Amino acid sequence: MVERQPGPEAEWGATTMERLWTALQPIAHRLANVPQDEAPVAWEGTVMNLKLAFRPAQFYVQGALVALSVLYLLIAFVGRAVNRWRVRAWHQRFGAALQKEFAQVGADAASAQPALLWNGANEACLFATGRRGIDTLHANVWLRPWHDILYVWISLLFDLLALPAVPWFGPDTVTLHMALPSSPRVNGGTFAIIDKTELVPVRHGRYDMLFAKVVDAENASRARGLDERFAIATESGDITDKWLGEVGPRGDAQRARLGLTDTLNSSAGRLLVSLLFTDQPRVQPEFEAVPETKRVERLELTMRLPRTAAQLDGSVQLLTMCMDLVDALHLTATGKSNLMALRPETHVALKKTRAEAAQALSEVLSRESKAEAAEAAEEERLRLQKEKFEKLSPAEQAKRREVAKRRNQRKAQMKEMRRRM
Repeated sequence: MVERQPGPEAEWGATTMERLWTALQPIAHRLANVPQDEAPVAWEGTVMNLKLAFRPAQFYVQGALVALSVLYLLIAFVGRAVNRWRVRAWHQRFGAALQKEFAQVGADAASAQPALLWNGANEACLFATGRRGIDTLHANVWLRPWHDILYVWISLLFDLLALPAVPWFGPDTVTLHMALPSSPRVNGGTFAIIDKTELVPVRHGRYDMLFAKVVDAENASRARGLDERFAIATESGDITDKWLGEVGPRGDAQRARLGLTDTLNSSAGRLLVSLLFTDQPRVQPEFEAVPETKRVERLELTMRLPRTAAQLDGSVQLLTMCMDLVDALHLTATGKSNLMALRPETHVALKKTRAEAAQALSEVLSRESKAEAAEAAEEERLRLQKEKFEKLSPAEQAKRREVAKRRNQRKAQMKEMRRRM
């Protein structure tokens, strides 16, 4: 019998492993071998008839680990304090502005200063309720996780190498989620104004943004009196006319009545990341489309966390703008104004779009459920087949294995013959 000689690949692999082991030997030797008794003694004594001696040189690895742990804890405490300091000025100013608009701000209605509800060291929430035209408001604050230095480094490396659509190490932001009353509703479709530098992150992975198409016409924003740094995403041209007025001088009256463009074109607009109005959920439903009776219209504003006094003033201006929009939507929904009222044909088109989206979503969910059911049935069949096989005698099991082996060989031969033909 001729022995098979190792090929060049095996020799190269063995040589590489030998070189790697040679390079790691000094490190392994230092970690595995503790210095002997010649190390200087820092303390020596007897404990319970046992002679003990403490030599610090023998514990340099443990000392380094303790030092790193202390440094990590110190960074965590400092990062937590930095985040709370950054949000303090905004919290005081914005909380006072909310108290002028809402009957209750914060979990404790009797508190003079509404408290932030913290979720860890980099997420916080401020709650408000008790205002005409709006059920609840949640101001969600997201800060960079300076308390977790490992996460910071991993996020920076991931953003640098993977270039994700939504950066892991994003900027400090505040998002206002305003849920409008379920009845009456304005049925205004989906409309958004987005900072062009944030267009991809804002729209990525969101189900509600699928209903709005970005207007890519040249000077689309400027034609409606809006700064060019903003992009418009809308479900219908009629919706755009209600929010930003018609193109040119014909829409000046609508823009003046609503006041949206004036605020966004001012210094306060520099803070804006996105402004969204929709009746669709942010995440695609898992089981079934949301029925029309359970849809909740909401106004969502995302802005950068203010740092300076001027930016704090701008954040309050954005809040005032949102309250004006809420009032306009409420007056339209109750029939007291036609400021945001859409044309009847627009309502018909919106209803048709939602019916088609619900049907498409139901088909997708149905296919997924059928696939899961088929997979579960196949697993059950294999389990029963395995149990039946295990109950057979060893001779019968060997016979079954031989039959299965021959069947697989015939299938492989037939497949090879068809490939050659």
